[in-house]
Amino acid sequence: MVMEEYEDRRLRLATMKDPYVNELEQSAEQRERDLNGKILIKHAEVPFENFRQGHLSWYMGGYNTGTALRDRFFFRHDIRNQSGRHTHQGGLVIFVMEGNGYSTVNGVAVDWKQYDVILLPMIPELCEHQHFNKEPGKPAVWCAFIYEALSHEYANDVKQNTDSPDFNKP
Repeated sequence: MVMEEYEDRRLRLATMKDPYVNELEQSAEQRERDLNGKILIKHAEVPFENFRQGHLSWYMGGYNTGTALRDRFFFRHDIRNQSGRHTHQGGLVIFVMEGNGYSTVNGVAVDWKQYDVILLPMIPELCEHQHFNKEPGKPAVWCAFIYEALSHEYANDVKQNTDSPDFNKP
């Protein structure tokens, strides 16, 4: 742990009445989520929103909280034409629900269609990728799963290289 992180932790602990009780309370909060958190997320509850990557619908992660599981991101991505291009550590599992397209992963194009799975590798030099719909006007939708807790452990770094051409369009 670097000295700056140590100092931040020391300051946080100093403001707590009892750090051990604080740990117990956090464990109890997680247990409450495990027992009573949301276990069904209906697609009607998570409309598509416009982001720099394109049209996404966040089932878990982002602003969707209160689920039984935490530290997991799960979202749908509607690739209307093409997504934005960005770089991060990788580690995603992408399941194609419908459509026909391709993705570029570190400069290599890979074709995909309905029911295919795309794996973005976890590599030290990061994973640059972008997704394309081969038939604009027809749906190309996939879902992605990210185990967020793991990404913090391997010092993930996300960089948005280009925005989706659909960004800020209705």
